[in-house]
Amino acid sequence: MVDPVVSAMNLTAYVGAAVSVIAGLMGFLWPRQVSAVIGLRLPGKLGISEFRATYGGLFIGTGGAVLILGSSDAALVLGAAWLGALVARLISILIDRSTSKENIAGCLIELVIGALLVLGR
Repeated sequence: MVDPVVSAMNLTAYVGAAVSVIAGLMGFLWPRQVSAVIGLRLPGKLGISEFRATYGGLFIGTGGAVLILGSSDAALVLGAAWLGALVARLISILIDRSTSKENIAGCLIELVIGALLVLGR
């Protein structure tokens, strides 16, 4: 018999990893649209390639690894990456005075996905 508390916690990590993959697929398939939504401009073909690689391939690869491995350690590493992005964004908001709706939304997204992965491990 499976302990329902353990299953629910593991499920949250899978959700966080799946959201990472979905975000990566969106960044890979629609770089211009996704970059516009988050407030970035892509300078030429190199910018598009960089966006596909970072916001696409990196998210697909890391989220996919957590889904394939089913490892709590892998979930912790991916969660730490999302939470590290949150900390860097918060520091940037303070020192760069870059408060915007995109940055606030980014903070919320990074917090939720990071928490799902870290708490779900």
